[in-house]
Amino acid sequence: MIRSSSCSKENEGDSTGRSTDHHPAHTMTLPIPIQRLNQASMALLLWAAMSSFIFLQAADYQSQTTADPDISVESLKLRVIPLEKSELQVETEAWQDLLKSKATEIIELEIQEISSEGEEKDQINQLVVEKVRERTLIADRMTIVMNAFQTKGGDPAEYKDYMASVTGIQVDIKEIGKTSSRVISWLKSEEGGIRWALNLIWFVVTLIASRFIAFLLGNITRKALDRAAVNSSELLKDFFVHAVRKLIFLVGLIVALDLIGVQSGPFLAAFGAVGFILGFALQGTLANLAAGIMILFHRPYDIGNFVTAGGVTGKITRMNLASTTFLTGDNQQVIVPNGSIWGDVITNITGSETRRVDMSFGISYDDDMDKAESLILDILEQHPKVLKHPAPTVKTNELGDFSVNLICRPWVKTADYWTVHWDIIKQVKKRFDAEDLSFPYPQHDVHMSQVS
Repeated sequence: MIRSSSCSKENEGDSTGRSTDHHPAHTMTLPIPIQRLNQASMALLLWAAMSSFIFLQAADYQSQTTADPDISVESLKLRVIPLEKSELQVETEAWQDLLKSKATEIIELEIQEISSEGEEKDQINQLVVEKVRERTLIADRMTIVMNAFQTKGGDPAEYKDYMASVTGIQVDIKEIGKTSSRVISWLKSEEGGIRWALNLIWFVVTLIASRFIAFLLGNITRKALDRAAVNSSELLKDFFVHAVRKLIFLVGLIVALDLIGVQSGPFLAAFGAVGFILGFALQGTLANLAAGIMILFHRPYDIGNFVTAGGVTGKITRMNLASTTFLTGDNQQVIVPNGSIWGDVITNITGSETRRVDMSFGISYDDDMDKAESLILDILEQHPKVLKHPAPTVKTNELGDFSVNLICRPWVKTADYWTVHWDIIKQVKKRFDAEDLSFPYPQHDVHMSQVS
């Protein structure tokens, strides 16, 4: 708001101290849109000033980590932590300049080596090996800065390509002696072959230790699950145990790869991309995995159960997320995809502790039905593996074409099912023979009449 006022010149007061006369003030107010325009302009100017200040700060930043090219790896990793992306880019470019300078020195020495001979050539060759070692140290430190730059959101692809183009051992088949000498020197150097040999040893040791730790933690997980949930599914326990073991081994593999210089970030990204592509190509396999998860959590059967599922009847011996392994009665191993099992009817024959044995015996129409029922019931009551509760049932069930059929239904423990089934049939046959009760054969009466 802008105000303008006018007033008359003050009249001089008289000797009595009378005050002078004042004219009233006049006020003028600008329209609201103009006020907002003024406010927006001031905000824009303020933003421009702050941006210029920040830009000047970034432009004035000088590399701090390259002041000592021999800085230790541990110190360098700590120094790059508080730096911003723009500062890390400056640091990366500074290390690239050092790498370029060292690569230029090596090239100059190699040019001198071409025109030299004898002892002078050997001296230059040794000097080249030393410079290569120094270049390796610079490349290692530049890698640390590039990784920090990438972590803060930068794109180090250009710097990585440059570093890859100026590092490494160049092999010239025309100069076998020179090449072999450099290779041998590289193998003997602490920053070359010795370091890679140690890295490979640590790689193998880390994998072995990861495997051992994974096995140990898997056993601990198994014991913890056994104590925590006595009635939990064996399939679910196996799933968690295998998951823990594979996860621990995967972590160990990532650590081992990091020891030999393989960055885990791109590796995991590539693994995820490949997994995404394979997901479309292996839809059937993914369906089996989903079915395996459903079976694990709904628990229609467990390891050791005798099951009919997916068109197969047998004992469950093993299961993973993709398939279930059956052991049939004739000792065949049948592997069925979980998708076929989950999409079919599942009959768990040994899912309960007790089962009823259903048998039927036929006697002749001339035999005493009450006597036959009494004999069968006596056999069931005397059998040690027939349960008292529920009580066994023996009843006349059907008047068939050739026999009077009696049903026999004792209850037994699931594990004793076939033992009781076979024993009862054998004992009933012996008792019926001893008591002159017959098992009639199927017969047809044929009546013939003479037609004139």
